[in-house]
Amino acid sequence: NNFTQGQILVLFFVIGVIIGIIFDIFRSIRKNFNSNDIITLIQDIIFLVIATIIVTFSIIKINNGIIRLYIFIGILIGIYVYFLTLSNYCVIILTMLKAIYFKERFSCIKKE
Repeated sequence: NNFTQGQILVLFFVIGVIIGIIFDIFRSIRKNFNSNDIITLIQDIIFLVIATIIVTFSIIKINNGIIRLYIFIGILIGIYVYFLTLSNYCVIILTMLKAIYFKERFSCIKKE
């Protein structure tokens, strides 16, 4: 893997966006299913484990396990830009998917 520092920065920017999407998935679940404190804690731990695995795996595969400050800058910028631009749309899409899922899942109950 012979990536330049600029390419690595861009790749970790994308990883930051992916982490933002995963966060919104968990946020949407929490919002749509009224999770209690224990469930919220468990969801937060699961999110942190997933994000840690993604970052660790990416550092190993993309940058041969070498940790550099610009990697974390790329991730933070990716998360920040995602929340400024795409997050609201992602939450709307997730809410629509939930509505479609429940409409399809429970439509057979209403027909009987």
